[in-house]
Amino acid sequence: DNTAVSGDQTPDLLRRVHNDVVTRPHADWGFILIGTNDAAAHKLVPLTEFTANLQQIMAQVRTVYTGGHVVLITPPPVDERRQRTRSNVRIHEYGRAVQQVAGQYGARVLDLYQLFMREPQLAAVVDGSLHDGLHFGKYGYGILADAMLEMIDGTVGK
Repeated sequence: DNTAVSGDQTPDLLRRVHNDVVTRPHADWGFILIGTNDAAAHKLVPLTEFTANLQQIMAQVRTVYTGGHVVLITPPPVDERRQRTRSNVRIHEYGRAVQQVAGQYGARVLDLYQLFMREPQLAAVVDGSLHDGLHFGKYGYGILADAMLEMIDGTVGK
């Protein structure tokens, strides 16, 4: 069940988390990917506010999911040649906050930032149909899906 909303930031997810996660039928696992839009220069959510929002989100999520079955996904890097409102330095900072909050709530972390950065051609990973250096396509989604399956199978993220 995918409850993602394009363009969401942590304030948006915080407003929706009760209806879209807590009161919905429960899944075996919960994956949360947030932060890319919070880190955007043109709609920046300050890092301290981002962290506080994520903590409040996790507090609600943990009422229905055990920490071991909640995975916070770090925001992925962008192709800075095409993406003018997001920098990988800032995105990486927000990813570190995601990791910190995951640790506080006993959640797992899927470090999508590092997975994408390990690829020899980052530009190809984040080259989706919009060709904006932000939205990834089949290649990037393949990396994400494989990592999620490995996490579910218990081979990473313990």
